[in-house]
Amino acid sequence: MIRVNNLVKKYGNLTALDGISFEITQGEICGYIGTNGAGKSTTVKILTGEIDYESGDVFINNIDVRKSAVEVKKITGYVPETANLFNALTVSEYFDFICTVRKISDRIKDKRVNYFAGLFDFKEIINESIGVLSKGNKQKVLITSALLHNPEIILLDEPLNGLDANSILTFQDIISELAKRGKIIFYCSHLLDIIEKISEKIIIIEKGKILMDKKTEDLKKTSDYSGLENLFRNLKDNSETKKFRYEDIFD
Repeated sequence: MIRVNNLVKKYGNLTALDGISFEITQGEICGYIGTNGAGKSTTVKILTGEIDYESGDVFINNIDVRKSAVEVKKITGYVPETANLFNALTVSEYFDFICTVRKISDRIKDKRVNYFAGLFDFKEIINESIGVLSKGNKQKVLITSALLHNPEIILLDEPLNGLDANSILTFQDIISELAKRGKIIFYCSHLLDIIEKISEKIIIIEKGKILMDKKTEDLKKTSDYSGLENLFRNLKDNSETKKFRYEDIFD
């Protein structure tokens, strides 16, 4: 379980997270959505133990993230919004490094790397330097590296950056199957259609505050529900919503 209680995070005078609380249970895919600067990436970085926070409690599988960040990293797989890979290494060398850190045997490494390379269709670049890869292929490498140790918790921050249509479908299948196996998926994205399709739970955050936290099934049963995109629009303050008017600029 992921349990966050009254979490506050500040950057100087800016309050990035303003007392947020939520829970995600075993086998649940949680879509975590909001505009740029809403607090999504900050939340993920706190869950990974990458950054500290002012107050509140954060537990992952009953492990206190603040007290035992290394233990949390052992059971989590993280796909950040921007990949920080070792560009001088080949793809194969990078996976060797990841498996050494994760203490994964050569036999299991070879099995899993070969499987994901076939699944995501990147066998032909396995001996290429990461620095020369396309954005999409780098993302495939990043996703694979996050899953090699079969983590219990998977934290995703815009994981589809640069992926082609086939790879996106493959990724969705992977996430759905992992959730069926009891994994917890925390999925941050701007892609509302995909979030609506695969998530059992949806949390909307805006300006560091949670505006909505509901099961997708319950949400769809409400009489006035007409899609996640319309719901997201309606939750926004009208004064903040920008609308394009052709005559304002081209007439």
